[in-house]
Amino acid sequence: MFQINILRSTQQRILLTFVTVLLAFISNAQSYFANGNARSIGGTCYQLTSAANWQLGSVWYADKLDLAKDFDLEFELNFGNNNDNGADGIVFVMQTVGTRAIGASGAGIGFEGFSPSFGIEFDTWQNQNFGDMASDHIAMFKNGSVDHTSSNSLVAAVTAISSGANIEDGKNHLVRITWDFSDKRIQVYFDCVLRQTAVIDIQNRIFSGNNLVYWGFTSATGGSNNAHIACLSNDIIVEDTFAICKGETKLLNARESKNNSYSWTPNLYLDNATIKNPECSSVVPITYYVQYTDRCGNPLRDTVDVVIDQPFSIDEGRDSLLCDGAKYLFNLTNAYDSVLWQNGNRSSYKFWDRAGDYTLRAWKGVCYDDDSFRITTNESPTITIAGETIFCEGDSVELTITSTPSDAISTWMNGINAPNYYFDKSEIVSAKATNECGSIEDFYTIREVILPEIYLGKDTLNCKGDSLLLDPKIAGPFAYRWSTSAKSSAIKVGAGGTYWLEVSELDLCYAFDTINVIEILKPQLGSLSDIILCKNELIEITIDNKYGTVVWNDNVEGERFSLFNYEGNLSVKSTNECGADSTEILVSILDCYCNLLFPNAITPNADQLNDQFRPTVDCPKLKDFTMSVYNRWGELLFTSTDVNNTWDGTYQDITVMNGVYYWIAVWSGVENGQIERKADKGILHVIR
Repeated sequence: MFQINILRSTQQRILLTFVTVLLAFISNAQSYFANGNARSIGGTCYQLTSAANWQLGSVWYADKLDLAKDFDLEFELNFGNNNDNGADGIVFVMQTVGTRAIGASGAGIGFEGFSPSFGIEFDTWQNQNFGDMASDHIAMFKNGSVDHTSSNSLVAAVTAISSGANIEDGKNHLVRITWDFSDKRIQVYFDCVLRQTAVIDIQNRIFSGNNLVYWGFTSATGGSNNAHIACLSNDIIVEDTFAICKGETKLLNARESKNNSYSWTPNLYLDNATIKNPECSSVVPITYYVQYTDRCGNPLRDTVDVVIDQPFSIDEGRDSLLCDGAKYLFNLTNAYDSVLWQNGNRSSYKFWDRAGDYTLRAWKGVCYDDDSFRITTNESPTITIAGETIFCEGDSVELTITSTPSDAISTWMNGINAPNYYFDKSEIVSAKATNECGSIEDFYTIREVILPEIYLGKDTLNCKGDSLLLDPKIAGPFAYRWSTSAKSSAIKVGAGGTYWLEVSELDLCYAFDTINVIEILKPQLGSLSDIILCKNELIEITIDNKYGTVVWNDNVEGERFSLFNYEGNLSVKSTNECGADSTEILVSILDCYCNLLFPNAITPNADQLNDQFRPTVDCPKLKDFTMSVYNRWGELLFTSTDVNNTWDGTYQDITVMNGVYYWIAVWSGVENGQIERKADKGILHVIR
């Protein structure tokens, strides 16, 4: 029975789609599976091999045979029309490999390669090495062998047709195989004639107690060939008991009739009592009898029992969220006869751990109901705050949230939902990640480093020889670095210069200050001397005292004092914070002139008489002087800007030869208060 409750949500509508797919999967299940060279040729017929060498094919029925129950199979086989060189035949096979199994080509007729297995061969080729008879024949084997001389041969071969006639005649031949579970008897009919009978405990002797087996047909060709065809029907397995879910209908089934004439009794709950597959809608258990003529012309009367199963509803599944790899146990053990999931799994005890929409069908007898549920998987959230833990005053630190999984919603303690955020004060920062599996919080401590103000004072003066203490007067877990390379919190300095201090914490945050210390001397005026002043000459006297005062004649203050036609005593006092000095100088006035007198001969013979050439200076205030000496070829032998520097009559440390030489002199000096420039030249005799 199929029941679907009223859909209440989008999720349920999705699940209905899965239910629809499941029903399509069940209702459209393939009856036969063709493998290798086998293919459907229309209707219910399958060509196992074409008329070509070294072909191999198999066809398997979708549902297994139950060897613990009787069965009666009827079908048609066509062995092709090549009698002289036709090969190799068809084998009816039971096996446990599956619906995709395929054996080996050639003389093994496609049966070779299956173990365990049971086979009924319809052999059309004589393989003398296998002990084959010359006529087309029928035999029974196990475990993939068609060798009549081996232990796998179960019964002796008999001709397919009692006369030994050829079956490779291009015609369809009716084959019937029956199994009596109680007697363990299997019989083979060929064209309505019983040709083989054997009593074999197939279930235990061959399949080790396994009663459910796949069944179908194999065929193969080798160096010779034929087209091999098996014509089957989708209801080939005729049951004698039918179960109906109360309130539903079901098609009953009888074997094929030669004249397609059937009579079902009693004529109750049937839509048509004269057809092969009447539709039964009984709501009570009932036994039917069906009379017909089989395909061999024999009148038959079969019994068909109908049992009634009660409908039910299933609501086992629950929409579930699975966190962190948890599993959802779905246990229907002993509650239902069978279970089918949408993926084909038939387990009643199942752990699910993957997200998805799941649909199942459960049976009690032939009644069934469908259930569906949704599994959502996720992981519990994780969160990590990362970033610098310390930052400097006036700055900020950027912290980052990393959270998993991707659906986790992360928020800072201030409610901001952003992966990155800046914080600018010392505090314990927290952030939370939340998803459907729960929430988690992380904490992160940050600290703002606040350094004290560094102040070394204003730029200052320091007397030479004294020391000055530079102390910012701060304390704490700081590192100190002075321009002098000192590491202490305070230093003493004496020399002038620029001093700086860098204070840091954790080699991260820094404060800085600079001070200029100017080293000065106590005023010293001892270098001043009396002054000769030419008439109308302007002289400016300068005493450097940038960081103090200079007073002239007790009433004029300044570093400079001008003298013009001044005569007499001049007092000076210089004062700074290192001390004071004073002196008095005499200023005299002269009538000034400026003349230089040059000799006309020298005798450089080291007798200390006239050995040097220089002028006689008659100039109280000579300002500058240049003199050069040349030989008669104009070559420069000597030059000087110092009036006291004389020429000794040599050139490149060698005394020059006797002769006439030439000199030129240019000088300037003060005359009557003005600087006058003069020049002179002459001849010089060198006599050795």
